[in-house]
Amino acid sequence: MFSFLTRKIYETEPDAFGLDLSDLSFKFAQLKRTRRGTKLVAFGFGDIPKGVMVNGEIQNEGEMIKVLAGAFAKPAYGSLTTRHVVCSLPEEHSFTRVVQLPLMKKEEAREAVRWEIEQNIPLSINDVYYDWQFVETGPKIGHQDVLVSAMPKKFVDGFVSTLHTCNLSVKGLEVESVAVSRALVKNLASGEPLLMVDLGATRTSFIIFSGSALQFTSSVPVGGNKMIEVIVQALGVEHQEAKRLFYEVGLDAHVDGGKVRTVLEPLVRDLAEQIRNYISFYEGHALHEHHARSDAAGAQGSVAIKKILLCGGVSNLNGLNVYLAMALKIAVETGNPWVNILTAPLREVPGLSYRTSLSYTTALGLALSGIQKAPR
Repeated sequence: MFSFLTRKIYETEPDAFGLDLSDLSFKFAQLKRTRRGTKLVAFGFGDIPKGVMVNGEIQNEGEMIKVLAGAFAKPAYGSLTTRHVVCSLPEEHSFTRVVQLPLMKKEEAREAVRWEIEQNIPLSINDVYYDWQFVETGPKIGHQDVLVSAMPKKFVDGFVSTLHTCNLSVKGLEVESVAVSRALVKNLASGEPLLMVDLGATRTSFIIFSGSALQFTSSVPVGGNKMIEVIVQALGVEHQEAKRLFYEVGLDAHVDGGKVRTVLEPLVRDLAEQIRNYISFYEGHALHEHHARSDAAGAQGSVAIKKILLCGGVSNLNGLNVYLAMALKIAVETGNPWVNILTAPLREVPGLSYRTSLSYTTALGLALSGIQKAPR
């Protein structure tokens, strides 16, 4: 777990719930390990008034505290049994990627990582919090992969201040991509590069995971709200009806003459093109010896994305995975945020359906990092 806290606060770390904050909404979930498996203790959600949080930065701490405190007191399900929290940090302001260093000891790597951050982010090292960890790789690769994550202090400090005023103890702070990976990648291990596309209301994030770590992340300011608004304007319907058409009809060409599909297709086509460009960039730059393919003569080529996992509430858009699979010629599946929580083949729990849980992917990933081992 990446934590932007610089010291261990507790001798024995307590359980914590996961809190996913975005500009217009938030979700939270608490898990608990038992002898019989992992249990969902509580979950909830709420809207954040416009202007309270803008581009990932809290602008009105008092209003944010009011909204969060009310939801924590009355979750949609269960009751929070801890005041400790692992909270998300906005992906669009993070620097998270794998860098390569010469083989060296951890003590020596500290200065090397600091130098890498100074060279690769457009901010002073004194203005960011950062964390890093060695990535497990195959033998005899001649270098050391290091996963690095950095975030401007002003965002971190604003989140910590708000959470402390809510009478919460911050156990950890993680960028969204780390939490999404923990939720969707079974046992946090993938033999081939995997692209996760997290489709939210206001942003879409692209996350590439390979081996046992994140490789690249990026995000664009396009999400479901824009798509729904296009339906409102093009078809002259109310917002709620547009939302229903988005999820229930979506890209189905056989419903109502394909009117909704016609409206949405340019936006989805653009999304497919952005995904294609992102994949192309990764495959052209990620020449890690331990991930690259080799031909019959032993020559190494670039890595290749073989599968895409969709998550986030907007991934419920009817027909999206089929459309993207045909456009990109890559297997596209809807991710399972319970893959590291429930025993297969289960993928939902009473009170939180699979479809709804897709919008809780980040919160569940954060909640996973906040729970302890089951009692013996």
